[in-house]
Amino acid sequence: MNHVALGIKARSRIRNGFATALFSGLSLITPTDAGAEVSVGEPQAATTAAPPEYVPDNEFPFELRKVVDSKLRLPWAVAFLPDGRVLVTERAGQLRVIEGGAMLTESIKGVPEVHTGGHSGLLDVLVDRDFPTTQRLFLSYMHEGPDGSTIRIARGRLDGMELIDKQVIFESRPAIKATDQIGGRLSFGPDGMLYLTIGDRFQMERAQNLLDDGGKIIRIHDDGRIPKDNPFVGRNDVLPEIYSYGHRNPQGLIVNPGDGQLWSVEQGPKGGDELNVISSGGNYGWPLVTYGTNYDDTIISFQTSAPGKIDSVHHWVPSVATASLVAYSGSVMPDDWRGNFLVGTLAGQCLVRLEVSNGVVTRERRYLHDTIGRIRDVAVSPDGYIYLLSDGTEASLYRLEPTEDLMAKARQ
Repeated sequence: MNHVALGIKARSRIRNGFATALFSGLSLITPTDAGAEVSVGEPQAATTAAPPEYVPDNEFPFELRKVVDSKLRLPWAVAFLPDGRVLVTERAGQLRVIEGGAMLTESIKGVPEVHTGGHSGLLDVLVDRDFPTTQRLFLSYMHEGPDGSTIRIARGRLDGMELIDKQVIFESRPAIKATDQIGGRLSFGPDGMLYLTIGDRFQMERAQNLLDDGGKIIRIHDDGRIPKDNPFVGRNDVLPEIYSYGHRNPQGLIVNPGDGQLWSVEQGPKGGDELNVISSGGNYGWPLVTYGTNYDDTIISFQTSAPGKIDSVHHWVPSVATASLVAYSGSVMPDDWRGNFLVGTLAGQCLVRLEVSNGVVTRERRYLHDTIGRIRDVAVSPDGYIYLLSDGTEASLYRLEPTEDLMAKARQ
């Protein structure tokens, strides 16, 4: 068994009657729980995670530089084009362009109409791996129909400042009325397939329902076709697009260059945010197992692990509200940053750096505490710089720039 499998194998603790307690005695959270993404608190179970190290700003070997003076309104994601332009999504439906250190006045035309409200709107933007040839972008966003809202993936070609030849290549099912806790991160996997995270929309029972896309990570071809080797293809009792399930609200999804595995971070309730290695057909347990409680402190489950459920690699108690994930492999940062995970946090209002060895988190450090507020997205540019996207109605995009003396000190 390899180190990744060892790191994610399910432990064997289980208490009698937890399933009955879960579905008969739970207080389900609803979208009216104010600030769901920023709620924090202690869970009912003790955490085994090593305590994080808080690094003061004066010991952080980088300067925080604002990329543009223009304010962004509820931005969600950052992506980089090969020609150096930077794309930023705003939840109201704008796809903004930053070029030459300035944000263009006009946003890209042709973006699909989006459904806004709560956490909903225009979400992720993903640049095609062969963009110089295809000029293709992929967008995730909320769509409203007669029966409620769904999360869609659309692809189109960028022609100057317009998105053309648009196609909807995926739409979640079923449509429901809720507009919060929706997931929305896109990533190409190590196999070249397209993956999307979908939250449970504050209806936790959906995460274990295999005829429902809620609480899942789905896998499709980049034209929307279902891969023949998806784990549940051929079964009538499972949606064929489902790749993994038992998720609450996955908000980060990447391929780690170090091990070639698909990794994700997801938000727990009050406590219990998770870092996971994503495997085909895996059940990640929500809400049968969790380190968190409901926002009113009522118990969700007494279990933090159970047979047949994949354990998280790392968890946070109290919650930091994980919002994004990236693996650093550039040359701008000190050598000991290579291979580390960087996590943007909302409730935590800091940048989390995780050192991972053999599939295990060995150290956690936190930077920029309350310096720029909630960090919605973290991205690494092709030239190795780290970009941080703050959250809110007057948000900004920042870049970390190393100072020579502090870099030297960090290498000692």
